[in-house]
Amino acid sequence: MDKFLQKAGLIGLIIILLTGATIGFLNYTADNADKKEMLTIQDVARTLKDAGFTLVADRHENPAGYKMGQALPSIYQVKEFDGTLFFYHFASIGERNSAYSQWEEAGRKNNSDSLSNMFTPKWQFQIAFAAKNTILVIGLPQFPSNEYSQKITPHILNMGKAVFYNLNEGKQVVYQGEGEYWKGKVIFYYYNHFWTDDKGVNRYDGWSRKQLTLAFKGDPGTIHGDFSYELQTLSGKAGGTSSDGFDTRQFAERESVYNYGGTVLSMGGAVGGSGGFFPQEDSVYTYTVKWNNNQETFKLKAVD
Repeated sequence: MDKFLQKAGLIGLIIILLTGATIGFLNYTADNADKKEMLTIQDVARTLKDAGFTLVADRHENPAGYKMGQALPSIYQVKEFDGTLFFYHFASIGERNSAYSQWEEAGRKNNSDSLSNMFTPKWQFQIAFAAKNTILVIGLPQFPSNEYSQKITPHILNMGKAVFYNLNEGKQVVYQGEGEYWKGKVIFYYYNHFWTDDKGVNRYDGWSRKQLTLAFKGDPGTIHGDFSYELQTLSGKAGGTSSDGFDTRQFAERESVYNYGGTVLSMGGAVGGSGGFFPQEDSVYTYTVKWNNNQETFKLKAVD
């Protein structure tokens, strides 16, 4: 079974926290955001306030203990959930990237080159967002229980959406289609930033993530044994196989803070990412599904 169909126990627990398809969320739109090359501290504070968050300055944590490069964070308690927000502000996106790379490399050395690059041992769970020339990190003192995860999930998702749509001016595009037996979607979340460095050189920073969904029109319980799918995209192919039939949970559309640029610091970088995305309305994607000795191919096209 390939990596698209595997789940580690830790990943599963994180998804419990970061997903919430049945919860209603604030509806953010990028059209109402002022498009700015760089963000001020006031821009971020106003956006979070408008999203319903109450930030109280933390007088207990020492910013010097959380330096990222030469940047000291502003530290706040978030009243809507028992978490701490570390807000890093940089002069440019380039300075942000350099500071983060230095911090990440130092963390690897301190952890014997381990990929588990913890923000700090005090905060067992963190989720980070990069927004232009800023980085926001939410820290929780312990990994949340399932019950507490359900409580804080909508707040963290709302913060992710506020950062994505209002600070990063992020967008979403959906390609969908169906055949006789199957239907599916490819959902792209992305943003693209163009900025000018201190030497007057034009620079680019972008991020994107795609989510694949697939649904069988009949009874998925009738699919046994070998199952495979392949999606032909503009940049190549993605797919997976399973010998245990079709798992609907793996291909259900899911609300996740990962869709909006969030990342767990101990599991990967907060900046850099996969690069941006430039959608083309006439693009066509192709799904090929094999099951029960059957095969179906159908096209996906952009929808409004």
